[in-house]
Amino acid sequence: MPPRKPRPFDAATYLRRLGYSGPLEPTLATLCALHRSHLRSIPYDNTRFPEEGGPLPGNLADVDPDAAFDKIVVRGVGGICFELNLLMQLLLDTLGFATLSLAAGVAQDDGTFSPDLSHRFIGVHVDDELWLADVGFAGPSFIEPVRVSPQEQVQYGCRFKVTEQGSRFVLHRKGATGDWRALYRFRKRSRTVGEWDGFTERFQRFLGESGIVSTTMVGRATDTGHIVVVGRRHLKVDDGHETVSVLGPGSYDAVVGAVLGRGGTAVG
Repeated sequence: MPPRKPRPFDAATYLRRLGYSGPLEPTLATLCALHRSHLRSIPYDNTRFPEEGGPLPGNLADVDPDAAFDKIVVRGVGGICFELNLLMQLLLDTLGFATLSLAAGVAQDDGTFSPDLSHRFIGVHVDDELWLADVGFAGPSFIEPVRVSPQEQVQYGCRFKVTEQGSRFVLHRKGATGDWRALYRFRKRSRTVGEWDGFTERFQRFLGESGIVSTTMVGRATDTGHIVVVGRRHLKVDDGHETVSVLGPGSYDAVVGAVLGRGGTAVG
């Protein structure tokens, strides 16, 4: 039999996958509602990229939107930033929002940042202000869009702000306890897919043995925060309060399965 053709991008099907039936006007309220619904409905999952299990593409951002739509929306699985934020941006564009394709370097434990193209997310212009939308970051991060402003913004027990540092902007997060921590840094300009040509090899050199997808990383927003699993490390954020545990063999599959929502989110 010939291979099954992916179902093309369709906003109505996408909205059903999100369980969203609210207003669709390109307003801040709509953007916030869609963002919440997306993060709670569709998980981050790096175990299916590339889905065929072959080598990584030379251009991580050169993703077929229909293939990503079929995988994530129709068949009901998760994805990574290059898939999830691509689809979200297409949806926002379809609804009349003015968007930018942004790229970031992700903060590392030693205070440095990964290369600038490591993460793809979205800028959205609403009411003459730029807001960050990101449904493709494993977490913990923001559940509703964050305004590009040094003023603190509080949501679900966490604080966020965006500061300007030289030619870049840095997104910071602070939980209910602890210090401010950078999440990622970015330039405030729209990127083209061609800018990622050849980036995969450079990114793999930066990561070394850890690789891009060699460690399982899954995440999903909840009504009060985030649940993230990286390897065996389990992080739960509840109203800004974080708890960390190490998953044993008896609990790992159950927790990861719960994050991924295995068992019934397809709309095909």
